[in-house]
Amino acid sequence: MILFSRRNLHYTDYKWTAYIQNDPRVNGRPDHTVFNKNEGNEMVYLINKLMMIWDYRFANTGNKMEKLIHDKLPAEISSQEEVQQWLKTNLKF
Repeated sequence: MILFSRRNLHYTDYKWTAYIQNDPRVNGRPDHTVFNKNEGNEMVYLINKLMMIWDYRFANTGNKMEKLIHDKLPAEISSQEEVQQWLKTNLKF
């Protein structure tokens, strides 16, 4: 189920690389895979996956996640798991 897609993104400065179907950067569960916040496909994948895991249903929640990651994610956070933990701590409603 897709809750958040490319058309929901607020920012437009992403790169759009084509990934193979089972690439861990855009498939599976968030893990130790390196996350690139400048890559649109990775941003959409991670936001969508976290919205499903955390049972968020509204695109504006995805936009809050995107804005936090895009604008405030510390440089030392590099894996999908680390982004997930950081968002869990910093996402406020």
